[in-house]
Amino acid sequence: MRTLALAFLCPLLTLTFHASAATCSASTSGVAFGAYNPIQAVPVDSAGSVLVNCTKGALDSLPLTVNYSVDLSRGNSSNYASREMTSSARKLYYNLYRDALRIAVWGDSSGGTVNVPGMLQLQAPLGTASATHAIYGRVFGSQNAVPGGYADSIVVTISY
Repeated sequence: MRTLALAFLCPLLTLTFHASAATCSASTSGVAFGAYNPIQAVPVDSAGSVLVNCTKGALDSLPLTVNYSVDLSRGNSSNYASREMTSSARKLYYNLYRDALRIAVWGDSSGGTVNVPGMLQLQAPLGTASATHAIYGRVFGSQNAVPGGYADSIVVTISY
């Protein structure tokens, strides 16, 4: 099993890794929440994505299946219950989810979180396949936040 880790909230970060007979890359699009009104009880939702792409080598004549899982780190937070974006010493609480209903917290399968499994079928030779996994974010409403730019850095880990 191999592992790939990359920073998440970068606009577009690409890293290449090698499966036994495939070359794979992963890239991300960050979750940008925009303006937040601390008086409003309604949460602010947004989405980003992780793209996994694999290509077989020219000398590989048989089809290949690449199984993988995608984990997200806690970022600045000490747990997955509520991630933290920070601006100096100030915090704004949010979380990242696997589903559009924002029920299943996307983490590393610990503490009640889930990861995202995936499988790519590569045909021979030079077969290419990719999968995009949506990341759903939510900043919780009614937080006593002061104006400023808030950010967090999430590490995306792909194991296969």
